[in-house]
Amino acid sequence: MSDNETRSGSDNEPQSDGERRGRLVGAAFMVLAGLLFITLDIIAKVMVAHYPVMQVTWGRYFFHLLPIVLLFAARGQFRMVRTTRPALQLVRSSLLLFASALFVLALRYMPLADVITLNHSSPLLVTALSVPLLAEKVGWRRWAAVIVGFVGVLVVVRPGFTEMHWAVVLPLMTATAMAFYNISTRMLAATDSPMTTIFYTGLVGTLVSTLWVPFVWAVPDLWGWAGLVAMGVLGFVGHLAYIHAFRHAAPAFLAPMSYLGLAWGTLAGWALFGQLPDLGTFIGMGIIAGSGLYIIYRESIRRRQRQP
Repeated sequence: MSDNETRSGSDNEPQSDGERRGRLVGAAFMVLAGLLFITLDIIAKVMVAHYPVMQVTWGRYFFHLLPIVLLFAARGQFRMVRTTRPALQLVRSSLLLFASALFVLALRYMPLADVITLNHSSPLLVTALSVPLLAEKVGWRRWAAVIVGFVGVLVVVRPGFTEMHWAVVLPLMTATAMAFYNISTRMLAATDSPMTTIFYTGLVGTLVSTLWVPFVWAVPDLWGWAGLVAMGVLGFVGHLAYIHAFRHAAPAFLAPMSYLGLAWGTLAGWALFGQLPDLGTFIGMGIIAGSGLYIIYRESIRRRQRQP
């Protein structure tokens, strides 16, 4: 039995001090990844107020790819770029690029917490889509949680009850693209290493945005360049922290911590932009988070039941 299998079979009851320490280390990496990603989102919201969306997206990917190439060169690990499923890598990376551009565009028009909240509906879509795409079995409890979660989305959006900004569709489209992206990531996990997948994420995003960005380029000042570089580096380090988190602890233990992003986003939006969500958004946020956490809980139970 592999190390990962050993952990997943003891999601709730670590059997040794080493596993307990592993959980603590994994939790620390997961919290670090969340803070890095929310910092990236904050910078992107500031940047998109002064620079075109595609230029901001280009900076996110170019300076994400650059440290990977330098790391591969320093370690002589260019063999890591080999993939057994190039078509799926291309599709996955394109989905993330599409989602990133929509997310940045949404930040231009919507409060940070609202965008992050709606984006967190992605796990609900992953559960629903895993049935036709991954042939997974989803019981009635998880289906009920998915339905309740989408009620939470409606509570946040409130169609017909308030004047709805057209940009509200952007984070919903982002969540949909991210759901397909996460499913393709699951499919690649069986054949390609995480560093290979991260490399293609940066490569495809950089190539596509580089073709587009000359048509919208606005010459950045010193702070503009600093923002572009910071987004790429934060994204790269955030992905590394995310990978290391799952090397030390089981997914069922770590996944709920991703919902800390809702708290980070709310606090950052209020402290930096004076954007505090209204009561309806807070209620919807709680429903979405609760549904997602319940799905994670049920998946951990099913995983333990499948183990000998």
